[in-house]
Amino acid sequence: MVTGPQNKPLKVTSDSTTLRSRFGRVLVIVVWAILVAFMVSLIVELNPNSLLRDTPLILLGGFGVWLLMWSPSVTIAPSGVTVRNLLRTNDISWPAIQTIDTRFALTLQTPAGKIVAWSAPAPSRFAALRATRTELADLPESSFAMGGIRPGDIPQTDSGLAALYVRRYWEQLRDAGYLDSGVVEGTGVVTRWLRRETATLIGLVVASALVLALVPA
Repeated sequence: MVTGPQNKPLKVTSDSTTLRSRFGRVLVIVVWAILVAFMVSLIVELNPNSLLRDTPLILLGGFGVWLLMWSPSVTIAPSGVTVRNLLRTNDISWPAIQTIDTRFALTLQTPAGKIVAWSAPAPSRFAALRATRTELADLPESSFAMGGIRPGDIPQTDSGLAALYVRRYWEQLRDAGYLDSGVVEGTGVVTRWLRRETATLIGLVVASALVLALVPA
């Protein structure tokens, strides 16, 4: 349990919550199913050249779509918010979050600049027309800080759900006095490159280029 300046317990869970794009996960599953079917057809054909030539490309395609559509995420935890994008993550402390916007995607304004979450894109404006009053009734107070409700604030959307979690946690920390000091260590943002994912991507690209150049069609 996180505590405020006078060791008062906050009404927030000590567990972390990780959110990913729902559409992205479905797309990855569909693409993987297609790639597996194609791989099976290559094995059935018993053509060594085709199997050797196409396998790295299939692996690159499967890994690439996972990296773009499944890997990106937003994690909300007592220590702050972690935004994981293509090949790096940004760990943002709660005091470093200045504004929370959803115009194009979940965007956190920090002393280090804007951090945009790839996993939480905003929907089209037509989504606002389908939103009901019930869906918008319990939005946190800070949802209105940007001048009104955007389509990206609707909780049934990827950006809206992520913003809802971040805003509720941030407001409870604020109301408990945890953010009163306004002190931010450095920029409050720690950026880390995803070395394993980067190395895997480079390896698959190199392997694909080599087989295309060396293995006859």
